[in-house]
Amino acid sequence: MKDSPPNFGKDQCQALEKVRNDNTKRAGESRGLKRSGDFQVRNVIPTSNVKSSLELSIVSIEHSSSSLSSGILLRNSSVKVSASELSLKMESESSTLNVSSRDILSKNVSSLNTPPQVTSPQDTWYIYEEPIEGLIQYNTRTLKDGTLMIWMVFNDEKDPSCILPYFYLRLIERTGRITYINLNYTFPSEAVCPINMTFIPLNYNYIMIIYIKTNNGIKGKYGLIINYDSEIISEIYLGNVNDYIINSGRLEKGFIHIEEYDKKGVAAWHWFSPPDITTGKVVELGSGEFSVPNLLSYTFVNSFNFNLIDGGFGYASILKYDEMGSSVSNNPNIQYWKIYVSFLREGTYSPTTPSLVYQTTTKLNSIAFKSCFYNNDAGYICILEFLTTGSFLQFGIVPKIISNADDFGLSSLVYGGFIVEKYYANTTAMNFYILDNNGNYKSGGSYGPEFVHYNIFRRNSTLLGIKKQTGNKLEILLKPLLRLNNQGAEYDNPAIESTKPAVHEFIDSSINEITIKYGIPVRLSTANISIYQLNDDPYKPNLLRQTISGDSKLCTVGSDNHTVHIPIFSSTFNQPNSSYHVVIDNNFVISQERNEPLLGINEKTWMISTKPFKTGQHSVSVTGLLRLNEEGSSKFLQTDKLEFFNNIIQEFSKIIPVDEQRITTNGRWQNDPTFPKKVLLSFTINEAKSAMEPSSKTIFDNLSTLIERKKFTALPNNEYASLIDESASFTITISIIILIILYFLARWKNPEGRNIAIFETAIIMQDFAVDLTFTLLRVNNTPHLIIPNMVFLIVPHVVNFLLAINILLSEVFTNPLFYAWFSELPTLLSICTVFSAIDVLAVNTLTSNLFGLKIFSAPLSQRSRNIILWGSFINIFAEDIPQLVIQILYYNSVVAYDLIPSLVLISGGLVIMNKLISRSYYALIRWYHRRDEIIEINRNRHLSAVYSHEDVLELDIRENEI
Repeated sequence: MKDSPPNFGKDQCQALEKVRNDNTKRAGESRGLKRSGDFQVRNVIPTSNVKSSLELSIVSIEHSSSSLSSGILLRNSSVKVSASELSLKMESESSTLNVSSRDILSKNVSSLNTPPQVTSPQDTWYIYEEPIEGLIQYNTRTLKDGTLMIWMVFNDEKDPSCILPYFYLRLIERTGRITYINLNYTFPSEAVCPINMTFIPLNYNYIMIIYIKTNNGIKGKYGLIINYDSEIISEIYLGNVNDYIINSGRLEKGFIHIEEYDKKGVAAWHWFSPPDITTGKVVELGSGEFSVPNLLSYTFVNSFNFNLIDGGFGYASILKYDEMGSSVSNNPNIQYWKIYVSFLREGTYSPTTPSLVYQTTTKLNSIAFKSCFYNNDAGYICILEFLTTGSFLQFGIVPKIISNADDFGLSSLVYGGFIVEKYYANTTAMNFYILDNNGNYKSGGSYGPEFVHYNIFRRNSTLLGIKKQTGNKLEILLKPLLRLNNQGAEYDNPAIESTKPAVHEFIDSSINEITIKYGIPVRLSTANISIYQLNDDPYKPNLLRQTISGDSKLCTVGSDNHTVHIPIFSSTFNQPNSSYHVVIDNNFVISQERNEPLLGINEKTWMISTKPFKTGQHSVSVTGLLRLNEEGSSKFLQTDKLEFFNNIIQEFSKIIPVDEQRITTNGRWQNDPTFPKKVLLSFTINEAKSAMEPSSKTIFDNLSTLIERKKFTALPNNEYASLIDESASFTITISIIILIILYFLARWKNPEGRNIAIFETAIIMQDFAVDLTFTLLRVNNTPHLIIPNMVFLIVPHVVNFLLAINILLSEVFTNPLFYAWFSELPTLLSICTVFSAIDVLAVNTLTSNLFGLKIFSAPLSQRSRNIILWGSFINIFAEDIPQLVIQILYYNSVVAYDLIPSLVLISGGLVIMNKLISRSYYALIRWYHRRDEIIEINRNRHLSAVYSHEDVLELDIRENEI
């Protein structure tokens, strides 16, 4: 489990005190239990053990099976010591593991003689008051999001080493909110007397209580999975009493059960999933064995398990040279101790080959792992404890002020450097010292003897001390530690240089990208970056808006190799005047140089807000369809339909989010004709009643985006919304551009041609294609429309076919010019006949002079042109209008009015409009021509009569003259 500190400030402590009384009311009186862990937790018990510590700094944990070829370089200095500290730095570059070493506590630290004051202006005090009388603090755990978990117990008055068989846990968030978990469950006596129980946090607000129980006379380790509402989900058998249970460094990756190792150091492991978000159940993801190198003359001594920030696990094994079983006794190059490490990661579920990380020629009495922590500069730093006698070859001694202590601890810090905790005999006081990576003293502080319990928030470097409990009050003192590297302080991540938008920035909801700039070159990895909207109710979970993994190909790394670009969906920041936070999982990116996973950003750290609402364009109610996948369709058909509709609408209202009243349904559904095993559901998004509400079109667009991007949104995390088929959308190919290109090309080739015929022909062909498709694939959905549809499809085409034959045969036998044109294209008659059977108007294409080609230059007689004109008018009333009426009836009869009938409706409208306009235009032109012809005839007749009258007069005059 990764520890990380909360950012408790004075204002937050005041908030905590402010809500304490309200939280007290929320705490139940039922007996309970909750999660725990002893990671870097000290209940101070003075001791006089004489131990030394060796630090292994694992800089890179890239899969490697090679052993190091050289040992560690030691400075010659023979000294008698009671305690010593040294650091070993392990790197893995490519396929090799190199070990370098350094002394981190060899400097003269005279300033340590006078420890700092108990408190400073930067320190923060706060008080937790337990509402249940008699509960006392037993242990604490710090979570990476800054939450402090306090395990409260009832002491057993009869036996001080026991507690009563109940479990209580308090979660204090850095905002001051407190969650009380009181489990109504009685644990077996072997779990509480002596205390043989703990807990680990799991994902989705679940925890698992691990305890010992006897079943059929055999003691075993069991896990009780519960949620934050103190509800028991399930109990699982974990293994033998001595087995290990470790949760992943990324809670969403589950936990691992490692069995007790055998004599050869082989340990079986079982990796379990996190609890299912809806059922809370866990399943085994994989299993196998951690192995230990089988080296001649070496005996397995011990092992140590630790988790990795990328969600995997490490298994370290210690081997000792067997002097008794070896013939070599005085060889100065004998490596008396060897340490190997192998790594287990998600997906492969197969440990790497053990790699040698440390060996020494020093005859140590014993070596044991103490702890392993992540350091941003050095990778994983593991502390070894060992016992020595006599003179020891070492890097240097611990400063005298520290080595005089009866007990001290050393651990690495995320922001670089180390913290040394110094404890004393007969008191619970503690001094601490901050050292840089070279062992130089930088800062320090202390806790007085009134403090009895200590912990550390590792991610933001804060120490925690708790005073001895007085009544039902716990006084807690937080001390911020010096950060040697202050880069990324606002993100609790020293690897991050900046982000866009910045922390607490106001953004426009239409942004389509966010960026993260790292201080080192990075590559994308497998973990996620997620965006959540803060819930107005602090006791309800935040709303996931989108989540994308680094290897999804949606994210990209810029040309500088430092900046990561993440796309933002239009549905993500869709709520105005709202707060959001971006969460980055560990291992979202890795270092290019070391191939090492980098830390992410915890919840509620990278906070951003959207600007106030802007009034948009009003839109009326929108009705649409959702298609269920096969699993969802099967579930829908087997369950109550109304309940299914209600449940999916409730989930949509939370995911979008929008008021539930804005989404309604008439309960209509049907099987998808194109995918019979899938069901189509009808729903309506009602129009907004206020200008301050999002329009129905906006909601529709948001829902469409959520479905289209289903696997990157909250849809898969919901029982009913996860059943939506994200592949239900259709793609329409737009060919209008091709038609326009053809039109201008034809106009360029022959400006005098009737080039608009390109569009007329395209509309005719498209109308026939969609009519035929509708008849074959859709009309069967409405049996009462089958016969009318067939009548108004077949009869008009038969009529068109007869008219086309009449025109073509008449022209061939009566029009010499047409016959001459046709004689040059003998195969054209059958093509023209079939083509014209679709619509007699298509014959006009042959007279359009397109592209100046002879094939489009047929010399039709006026009689044929008249037949085409009146035939197209007849088609409007015999085919097009009836088909339009059939589509209206079909629309009112089905739930799924999809693409095909929509195209039929659109096509029918276009054809009617085209024919009415074009035929009316040609009729008007024909009328004008006819009128002009009549006027010309009358004029000619008048002139002829005048001329005839003049001729008669002239003849009469001549006769009179004679």
